[in-house]
Amino acid sequence: MHQPVSRRALLKGAVAGAVVSAPAVITRPGWSQTRPIKVGILEPLSGPVKYIGESFVAATRFAADRVNRAGGVLGRRLDIVPADSELKPDVATRRANDLILTEQVDLLAVGTGSNIGKAASQVASQYRKLFVSYATEAAELTGAEFFRTTFRCCLNTDMHAAQFAVYFARLAPQRYTKFYLLNQDYNFGHAAAEGFKRKFDRVRAAGQQIIADEYHPLQKVQDFAPYVTKIMASGAEVVITGDWGQDLRLLLQQGAALGWKVKIGNFFLYDPVVLKAVGKPAIGHVTADAYLLTVDTPENRDFIKAWRDHYPDAPLSYRYPEGAYARAAYAILWLAEVIRTAGSVETEALIKAWEGARFTTAWGEVEMRACDHQMLTPGYVAEIMEPEKIPASIRYWGTEFPGAGTPTPIPREEMVVPPRETGNARCA
Repeated sequence: MHQPVSRRALLKGAVAGAVVSAPAVITRPGWSQTRPIKVGILEPLSGPVKYIGESFVAATRFAADRVNRAGGVLGRRLDIVPADSELKPDVATRRANDLILTEQVDLLAVGTGSNIGKAASQVASQYRKLFVSYATEAAELTGAEFFRTTFRCCLNTDMHAAQFAVYFARLAPQRYTKFYLLNQDYNFGHAAAEGFKRKFDRVRAAGQQIIADEYHPLQKVQDFAPYVTKIMASGAEVVITGDWGQDLRLLLQQGAALGWKVKIGNFFLYDPVVLKAVGKPAIGHVTADAYLLTVDTPENRDFIKAWRDHYPDAPLSYRYPEGAYARAAYAILWLAEVIRTAGSVETEALIKAWEGARFTTAWGEVEMRACDHQMLTPGYVAEIMEPEKIPASIRYWGTEFPGAGTPTPIPREEMVVPPRETGNARCA
């Protein structure tokens, strides 16, 4: 069994002279004679959710800078090479090929869009390169459509949905009975709904039921009124949704304008861009993930300080390492540790080094399950609150807009899918 590794000391490293657009190039003796280790990052760097892609690039560059300031990896600099996926699988496939063949990256990674993750994982497998998902969650990526070259450093949809099922069945201060599922019509949205239904069937309290399961186009809907109207007419009390970015913002804004009274359980309602735009109507809804900014641990306080020192003038979207951006940074830190353990970037050596490995993060210890390369982790659920009701010690956004309150922990055991239920033949 691999021993857990803490990155706390690395995160506390020097940050003087850092710039927001990209970290300064750190040089070490001999680096000019040694090719950098390149990680190709596919993110939407144009279009309505470009801020998410830019934030993921910032997160991975933050981590790479931490690694380089500590001496690099195997005497080599770690470089992040971003490319615009345009949130289109066909474009992502072309760009992934370009990253490997032209930019000569050693690994591929994706955070935005499980459809993009699926495309990139296929290209990586074709070229026998490691693929790292630090935020694409569709269960199939480590399940039925798994490649040995794929490693996931985030929750999958089954785990993420399980947090809400457990919360609303056992932990919520009020008992709700009618649940409406509304998700984006692509592989992530469908997997999110299926994951919730499976866990809900196992843990639901007496009288709780799912009354509808509906989908809408991804990042194309401008008028959510038809969906909101149906939800209101259904008598639903809770809406479980994996919507993100523009879709989440418009859903919440238009739902509030039409007067809905439902409680939202959303995978990504820690997004500061969405919270600022929505404002008061976000209060009372619930979000969850492996990491939330308001996790109050010494490791997380160190992590947040290092981030703010590195990005003192960052835009709103990554002023703080909210949710998925923190996970992206830790994925790169963990990857660097795996490369050190493997002693190379050769794919089989990396696979061997990462399977079963453990790592200490700002939110707790995580483990890479060997059979499906899925990160196993504890998680947290939190209600979105008025700023004044958030404890001052974790009120990072001040009084600008609502944010996540004190998080409720969800044990790893409540979230993990048993190996035989993953759909992955290696776990049967």
